[in-house]
Order: sequence, then structure tokens, then C-alpha cells
Amino acid sequence: MEPKGERSLREIRNLITQQYYQCQNYLDLMKNGEGVLYKTTMSVNNLGKINVYEYIYFLSLHAQRHITQMGNNQSEMIKN
Repeated sequence: MEPKGERSLREIRNLITQQYYQCQNYLDLMKNGEGVLYKTTMSVNNLGKINVYEYIYFLSLHAQRHITQMGNNQSEMIKN
């Protein structure tokens, strides 16, 4: 999802939060190791092939990072 200025901050935060919880739900569904049976390609940092569980875990951490960044940015705007 690239910034295009078409959505409000609230919409973006809600969408990323929803994506985070979807990832968490998928990870919970694969808690018995189902996700390690399948591989996918991860282009970030040339990681190559990783299993689906690792891929979804990465996505959840990435979404969490952006949620934190938005909160930090909002705090900075309020201070200034």
C-alpha cells in the first residue's frame, strides 16, 4: 500500500490495524505448524524462499511497526 493521499489518517490506521489482526488470526489458525509446509518468495532484503508462517509473521510485525509510527507521528504533531 503506497501513500497516495486518497485516504484519511483514520482510514489508513483502521485498514492497517485490520490487516494486523487478520495476520494475527491466520497465525493463530496455523499454530500447529501448518504454515511451514508451504514456501513463498520474500523479495524484501532478498530473503528468498520462506515458509508461509514466517511470511505472515513478518507482515504482522511490519503492520505493527507502521501503526507505531503513525502514533509517534501523531504525538509529534500534537507537541508542535
